[in-house]
Amino acid sequence: MRGNLLGTTDKRHKHLSSTLRILPDDIIPEILVRLPASSVVKFKIVCKSWNALISSPKFASDHLHRSTADPTMTRPQLLLETDRGFGIFSVQSLFKNPSPPTEDACFQMDDDVRILGSCNGLFCLALISGNRLWESIRLWNPCTRLASDWWKIRQEGHMNWGYMYGFGYDHVHDNYKFLEGSWALGYKVHTFGSKSWTTIIQDLPFYPRQAIGKFVNGTLNWVAHTRNNSLEWVILSFDLANENCCPMSLPNMDHVDYDYSTGAYTMLGVLRNNLCVCFNENFSRLALWEMKEHGVQESWTKLLTIPREHDVPRAYEFPRLHSFRVLYIMENDDVLVVYYYSNACKLLMFNANVGQLSHPNLYKAGLLNCYVYHESLVSPSHLGLPSFLYGSTID
Repeated sequence: MRGNLLGTTDKRHKHLSSTLRILPDDIIPEILVRLPASSVVKFKIVCKSWNALISSPKFASDHLHRSTADPTMTRPQLLLETDRGFGIFSVQSLFKNPSPPTEDACFQMDDDVRILGSCNGLFCLALISGNRLWESIRLWNPCTRLASDWWKIRQEGHMNWGYMYGFGYDHVHDNYKFLEGSWALGYKVHTFGSKSWTTIIQDLPFYPRQAIGKFVNGTLNWVAHTRNNSLEWVILSFDLANENCCPMSLPNMDHVDYDYSTGAYTMLGVLRNNLCVCFNENFSRLALWEMKEHGVQESWTKLLTIPREHDVPRAYEFPRLHSFRVLYIMENDDVLVVYYYSNACKLLMFNANVGQLSHPNLYKAGLLNCYVYHESLVSPSHLGLPSFLYGSTID
């Protein structure tokens, strides 16, 4: 019968309710906190007490910490951002059946929105104005479908001229922040909360390669070069707690097969909650490095290399002008990669055991970007922000 728990009949629902009353109250949270977020959120309809428990900030925080520590609880999801909405796929099913994988959900937004970053299952969305600049931002959780109200902040410049932005979690002060700006216009940090505020920060003497920063270990990170030397490439790391930045070294590339002029094609990613970087080495192969311990130069470890003959077809107009970003790596070192060329992007999968590159059948017209995230129960309401259901699902 429609509306009952998981489609059960009234008789089975009453039997379940009787069974639940046998369980001690302190046992129920211990059971629910061990289940995937996508399952737990469905149990809010069981009764008022379960709804209150699952909706509470403490339970969401406990669930997030446990799921982060236990890989068996996580459900990594791939979100495709298109000009028509957001499509969501299970990363695990994508590796098992890349052609064609099953779409878990598809959201169509009433507004013209773009994604500015993700963290702890939350996405920072921007409302785009007629001149293609964002005018407001909001938080959205695709697992719970809850979103905050639009917060009016106006982007003061286009993505050129060194513009950079990023979204992440400040674990010291327990809040979420969005950084945006450029060396020409200045930088601002917007902090979400019941009394949201904006802070002006000091100048950052670097020019970013990518506009969007990658969130790792309480920091936002960009590949950048100093303003005075376009060949001096570093990782610019911005600490969200103390709101200052410092440069970090890229992997030691002091060998003959690396050309520093290819720094412009170096892209950051996040693997296993660690920073990673993809180098296009002499346009002959893709090299993937992982920083095992954040901020420690000696912890850079080379994971794999994809030879040029396994690269994408050379039929594109500018086959040398491309970049790669790794989205996810399996335990057997198979990787999911997003490939950027001209003004488009495409997904690639590399089987490390056989050295084979494949193209999953996921391409949609108007594909803008790809994100891998882990589902959570974190809600904008936990930050004191009014929240409501956002995004209509498409069958």
